[in-house]
Amino acid sequence: MLTLAISAAAALAAGYVLGRIRPARRASDWAWCTIRRSAVTRNTWRWWATQPVFGVEIVLLLATRPRATVRAWRHRHDPPPPRSPAVSFPSPEDPPC
Repeated sequence: MLTLAISAAAALAAGYVLGRIRPARRASDWAWCTIRRSAVTRNTWRWWATQPVFGVEIVLLLATRPRATVRAWRHRHDPPPPRSPAVSFPSPEDPPC
């Protein structure tokens, strides 16, 4: 019973510490700040270092909010709305009706 209490206290303490330092948020902020730099392209190691962070974010979003994630992805890839027809101007030679 004492082992269970110590394990529970350790789990609560670890959860508290992880909640305070927010390692996932820091990794995500680092990845977004890195990828926004104009010098970072697919040919640089920094771009490749950020991709696992984005992959984990996508997997976590799909695991925790699958409907909203898929709906957002579909909405982003919707076709553009249809355009209205072009405006036509009568030529000066046409007689008025």
